[in-house]
Amino acid sequence: MVKHIIKLIISSLLLLFISCSSSSEMLLPEVVSPDIYKVLLDNNDVKVLEVTFGPGESDNMHDHNPVTFYLVEGGKAQVTLPDGTVNEREIPTGFTGHNMDKVRHQVKNIGENTIKIILVEHKKIRSKASTNNKDYLFPEKVSPDVYKVLLENDNVKVLEVTFEPGQGDNMHDHNPMIAYVLQGGKAQATLPDGTTNEREVPSGVSFFAKDGQRHQIKNIGDNTIKILLVEYK
Repeated sequence: MVKHIIKLIISSLLLLFISCSSSSEMLLPEVVSPDIYKVLLDNNDVKVLEVTFGPGESDNMHDHNPVTFYLVEGGKAQVTLPDGTVNEREIPTGFTGHNMDKVRHQVKNIGENTIKIILVEHKKIRSKASTNNKDYLFPEKVSPDVYKVLLENDNVKVLEVTFEPGQGDNMHDHNPMIAYVLQGGKAQATLPDGTTNEREVPSGVSFFAKDGQRHQIKNIGDNTIKILLVEYK
């Protein structure tokens, strides 16, 4: 009798463990909807996703870590939550947002044009950087014609960076950051010690700079360069 009761208890605990494990398992968007979510960069700190919804296209229910997002191409979307709540929204091109909470939802493009989004998922909550340093050179202050602040809060600052052919900025600082190249080109970077290097930066790539840096950038190509930066505060 005692053995039977122990077996029942063990079975119940196993069922509870399995249930808890299933409910807490993260539904990765690139796994449940690989035709919509393309991973551009993934490391211990961040994950960058390129998201594309054709007209009428929907993904499957999925999860996100705290996330910063930018609409490369806007449109009309329908969002469904796990409890069945549905809301619709017209989201314009260039719209930028940041959500510090994890979220689970399903998204559908209910408009007539393709929606394209860049998502930067934050796997770690980073410590405050040194922007309080009086010598810190904010790019949007020293080169306001190149750097436009799209969003800024206690956690991140999102910058839209535009270099016309031949245009350069002034020496400036960056905190740890994620970059996505909207329009690529050829750039020259100059460090404070005078060291220079040139690089062809293709459209659609993303990179992560874990440490802060000071530099000056110049577009030495023939076409406009446009970059999206997400900096930690």
